[in-house]
Amino acid sequence: MPLISDSLSIWVIAHRWAGHDPDGYRPRLPLLVKDYARLLVDAVLNGQVFCETLTLAKRPSDSKADARFYIRTHLDDVYACIHGVRYNRKLLKWASIPRQDFQEWCESMAIPLPEFWFPPGWKYSFEMPEFGTRAFWAKHQEPDEPDGFSLVFRLPEESSGEDSQPSPSTEEAIPTRASQIAKLCAQQMATQLWKEHPDRTITAMADDEVIRRYSGASHYDARTVRKWLGEVAPVNVKKKGRPRGKNSDEQPD
Repeated sequence: MPLISDSLSIWVIAHRWAGHDPDGYRPRLPLLVKDYARLLVDAVLNGQVFCETLTLAKRPSDSKADARFYIRTHLDDVYACIHGVRYNRKLLKWASIPRQDFQEWCESMAIPLPEFWFPPGWKYSFEMPEFGTRAFWAKHQEPDEPDGFSLVFRLPEESSGEDSQPSPSTEEAIPTRASQIAKLCAQQMATQLWKEHPDRTITAMADDEVIRRYSGASHYDARTVRKWLGEVAPVNVKKKGRPRGKNSDEQPD
């Protein structure tokens, strides 16, 4: 069964790409799994693909930040993997790559998208119907017998009383009108933030906690939010894509 998770670890990607079960026990990694792991770790180190758990940024010596999120903390294992000397399984399971960033990297390298993550004909984000699915129509109905269970299905517009006040995490986030409001709010907030941070990427902006919390974007998957913000992103941000870290000050010491 294909996966459409928003992000996967290098361990899972390398195994699924090579046609192996990432949860299976094997004392020695298959050759193709090693090759894919080396390829991806090298891409992360050189800034070709964004890894959400291994940043190229430098961590100040007096910082309280978790050192695991900085690639310089793992340089011995990173180089050992790239050179095929040793494959630190803990590191490969820790390093997580978002699907959109992986897709952009594949396209820039002319690598065919692996079907385990990009099944042909599939949509990678769920488009909610105007009034939601039946899962959101279900309302409690008192059962006739003790310990029984009963539901009644009502469209949001048919609800009355308590049901007419949907919670922010359910019906309120589902109708098209709500999604349009969230989209407009997110775009307006991002437009203002780009004035202050003109080099911020679309992915970084879509992950901004302020935007997700106060625009209502947190109710929607990351790919959808990135698509919204991509429509209003500055031209320089759209053109440059992901930073490649070619400057010496962007490379690990």
